Amino acid sequence: MTGLQKLQSIGAHKIFETTHISKKFVEDILKQNFSSMTKIQFFGFVSIIEREYSVDLHELNDAYLAHAQSTGEDEPFSISEQNDVETKTTPKAAYIFVGLLVIGALFMLFKPAENVEIATAPILLEKKKNDGELNSSSIEQAKANLTNLELSASKEVEKVEETMVEPMHTSRFEIKPRSKLWIGIVDLETFKRSQKMSAKSFELDPDKEWLLVMGHGYVNFEVNGLEQNFKDKNKVWFSYENAILTKLTRSEFTKKNRGKAW
Repeated sequence: MTGLQKLQSIGAHKIFETTHISKKFVEDILKQNFSSMTKIQFFGFVSIIEREYSVDLHELNDAYLAHAQSTGEDEPFSISEQNDVETKTTPKAAYIFVGLLVIGALFMLFKPAENVEIATAPILLEKKKNDGELNSSSIEQAKANLTNLELSASKEVEKVEETMVEPMHTSRFEIKPRSKLWIGIVDLETFKRSQKMSAKSFELDPDKEWLLVMGHGYVNFEVNGLEQNFKDKNKVWFSYENAILTKLTRSEFTKKNRGKAW
């Protein structure tokens, strides 16, 4: 099965959800309908898809180049907006986007007779009929649109930088006796046992799994920021598995502890 056949079996919608490339462009790539994309767009989309799905699409690249050569069409300078979702990008890509907008604006200023679409803001510069001078209102409109586009790109960069901040690790498993308390502790990975007598709070590794048996149930727990309080004068049993604290019966504890009550 070729890389293209594999993608066709996955389907355009699934690829769109994974890569966030416009579903229309994905469908055109799978159908080898190259007329809807510029060369930059096509090779950019194909590169993303190859990386996400670990497929080789060199035959598809060759087909695009053959199509472009056979049509002999000059590619227009445009940056098309993807309407399905907001395209994921990196700060570097956003700065490149701003640079392209500036080049596009300069191109329009010196070629007023051509219509150039930049993102979703079409700008038309007109020649005066008599002396060929640029229409001043069109130039001002072009400058205003360029300013708006630069502001939008700057906000996009800030948004991307915010999403790149790594979340803080908040895992926590703390035992808080309300009075002096005997505690038996079983490591569920090794079934190694330990015990302690304490009236002070202490922590266990929140990324491991534990069984606990206590001489009484006057005790509080903090599990990943959530406070859990218990009040029982009798012996109590608990399990801490998958970051969840659960109160057990004696028989449930014994079963999890390979038949041992402690």
